[in-house]
Amino acid sequence: MARRGPGKFSTNLDAYAYELTTDGGADEEASYGEGNGWYGLIWINPSTRKSIQKIAADDVALDEDDDEVLNGSGAVILFERSDGIVEADWFDDQDKAEKAWAAILADTEGEEDDEDNEDDEDDEDDEEEEGDDEEEEEEEEEKP
Repeated sequence: MARRGPGKFSTNLDAYAYELTTDGGADEEASYGEGNGWYGLIWINPSTRKSIQKIAADDVALDEDDDEVLNGSGAVILFERSDGIVEADWFDDQDKAEKAWAAILADTEGEEDDEDNEDDEDDEDDEEEEGDDEEEEEEEEEKP
């Protein structure tokens, strides 16, 4: 595969797939919340292949290895880390891609649930503090 120099992508093909997602090209998305990591799933079909090849034609054409990966893939899952580096997992088997995506959804949804629980706990703490303040005010009012 054509390797890129230092940067956020391992290969040109990874960069072209990612570029496709910047225009809403990801079929599904998941994240760990604002700035903590983003996943994008792209199902590779003839139309998607053509779009990636068009992006490549405007930059550095795909080499033989890139073509082999693109033509043999049923899906790609991209992960943009919080530091901006983008990792790509290319799948030749859609079932494997579906299983990997299900694991990602379970992981990221679990993260959202954890955040929601933390927010709920913070709200409960705030309510308890407000309740304590009200009790103190009532006790002060009762004093002569």
